[in-house]
Amino acid sequence: MGNYSKEYKGCSTGYDPKAVEHDLQMISQLTHGISGRKKMTMHQAQEIYYKIKKNNICFLSETGQNFLSGLYENMTAAQMQEIDKAIQRKRQKKQNRKRLVSINRKIACVVSTVVLVSSIVCINWNLLMDLRTNYQTKKLQEKILEASPKGSGQFEAHNKNRKMSEKQADEHLTAELDTMRLEEQSEGAAEILPKFTQLYEENQDFVGWLRIPGTKIDYPVMTRNGDNDYYLDKNFHQQHDKNGLLILDYRNHIDNRTVEAPQNFIIYGHNMRTGVMFGTLKNYKDKTFCDEHMTIRFDTLYEESEYRVAAAMLSGVAYEDEDVFRYYDAIDISTEENFKAFQENVLGNAIYTTEETLAYGDTCLILSTCDNYKEDGRFVLVAKKVS
Repeated sequence: MGNYSKEYKGCSTGYDPKAVEHDLQMISQLTHGISGRKKMTMHQAQEIYYKIKKNNICFLSETGQNFLSGLYENMTAAQMQEIDKAIQRKRQKKQNRKRLVSINRKIACVVSTVVLVSSIVCINWNLLMDLRTNYQTKKLQEKILEASPKGSGQFEAHNKNRKMSEKQADEHLTAELDTMRLEEQSEGAAEILPKFTQLYEENQDFVGWLRIPGTKIDYPVMTRNGDNDYYLDKNFHQQHDKNGLLILDYRNHIDNRTVEAPQNFIIYGHNMRTGVMFGTLKNYKDKTFCDEHMTIRFDTLYEESEYRVAAAMLSGVAYEDEDVFRYYDAIDISTEENFKAFQENVLGNAIYTTEETLAYGDTCLILSTCDNYKEDGRFVLVAKKVS
């Protein structure tokens, strides 16, 4: 057997009863199950040495030192070195695991902080976007009020005509009518309402204003030739805006003086959680709410109009091969056949109807927004023009 000396600087050189008692207890635990009559085998010595090194056991008295000396006599230096290396590898693995756990905790803290900060920024960003949307809408409303005529020249013309003789008045009126007809024929379009002139000059995609009294819905309506998606993420000034704007289907014609056939005006808008755009349109799922907010104002560039709600329904975007009612394609209702098909489908899909019944010749307004009652679901409000 080899001689493997070991110093224990903490061991006492004098007799200490407590130290002796401590060492005897440790020796008893280490040699538990080993008969004192038999000589310790090499394998037993290795097991005890492994326990001493693993648990960092230190003997405090001469009794403990004698036990160690006897232990070393049953082992070779190579065996002890191998055990020391095994213990060191085990401790190193444990340290690595602790270090890995510590790193993972730090990463988790960093990720949690980033997620929290991102959420706060996202929430505040959404609020800022909504504030910007509301501010820009208010500025547009102010421009409409400023552009609205404070007086009418018709009253002055009327007073002037009253001073004319009956014959002169008739001649003057006839001349004016002829002039108006010539102007309409030459221009081929209706005159823009004065209150919308400034907004139209700023953005010629502007086609009117939609307002539902008693609700948050009070926004400009835009259209883009051949593109119903352009204003889904843009504001009036064509800047990026997640709220987008209300969009009139590009297939609609807003000049009723040049297009006299009955049609459905279809307006799309985002169902925003914050309530902007068509975020509050879902309130119309409740018929009581509808009964209290029946009137809808949709003023185009050329005409001020009032609509009354006729029905509310749930629908969706259909696949090409599906044989279902596509309300978003039901624009032309100029023929009795087209109107009847539209009317029957509205009644068949409605979650409720009102006392406002649809009749052939009506011009209808369809408001459409997303609804999560199913994939690609839509909530749709149908109103008829009353004035």
